[in-house]
Amino acid sequence: MIENSWTWGWAIRNIIAELLMPPGIWIELALFSMVLFRKNIKLKTTLIGFSLAMIWITSTVAFSQWFLRVSDQWMHWSQPIDLSEFTNQKKSLENIKPKKAIVILGSGIRSGAQENPEYQYQDVSSETMARLRMGARLEKISHFPILVTGGRPDKVKPDDLPEGKLMAIVLDQELQTPVKWIEELSNTTQENAKFSANILKQNQIDTIYLITHHWHMPRAKMIFEKEHLKVVPVPMGYEHKQQLSPLDFFPKNEGLAKVRQVWHESLGQLWYRIRF
Repeated sequence: MIENSWTWGWAIRNIIAELLMPPGIWIELALFSMVLFRKNIKLKTTLIGFSLAMIWITSTVAFSQWFLRVSDQWMHWSQPIDLSEFTNQKKSLENIKPKKAIVILGSGIRSGAQENPEYQYQDVSSETMARLRMGARLEKISHFPILVTGGRPDKVKPDDLPEGKLMAIVLDQELQTPVKWIEELSNTTQENAKFSANILKQNQIDTIYLITHHWHMPRAKMIFEKEHLKVVPVPMGYEHKQQLSPLDFFPKNEGLAKVRQVWHESLGQLWYRIRF
């Protein structure tokens, strides 16, 4: 029998999040209008038309760029870190026993990776790999110890590797970067912070260089600071703001994905402020 490690609490929380994000939220609005306003044809038609328009609009690259810019008013997006400051301080850093560490947050595992039998047919996601690359770059110039964090909330096989373990393997074997600590029990950002903080505090670490994508950084930074750690954001995954073309006003997977990232993080930050 296949053992699942996810909980109903985790599943319900993520289902609610999906229902509150595009395109699901617009489909729900259309369905509700059809049920609730059957006799009010004008209102029903207006709401259905609005829903269809929003499905289109929130799936465009043009809207995603506008939404990212406007959301800075409440998300306060972090700016990229200048790694040259570490290069300039390299000699002095080598002589200091660090009370600092690099923390790399996981962003998912690709299961069924047939090309990776040595990793139990698993691989880190492209987003996780991008974070590991940034962590490796930072470790090589700062020499701060690395902690990787990530569990397995969607595990379906008993022998699946936790994300933290797989991240450490990739760092060691592919990026030639040592990992000091592996946190492999967490299934949420809040658990990432809580369990990682326990490890770090036991090792007298009070300041961390937190590596995650820029759209995830506000929520991640907030929850790690609640664990009484000083957080230096190391956001990544930025893209150059492109000049819009007519095609950017048509629905694309790229546009919808970016909108969903910002939308999800806005909801997540609100939830974390209420819950934690």
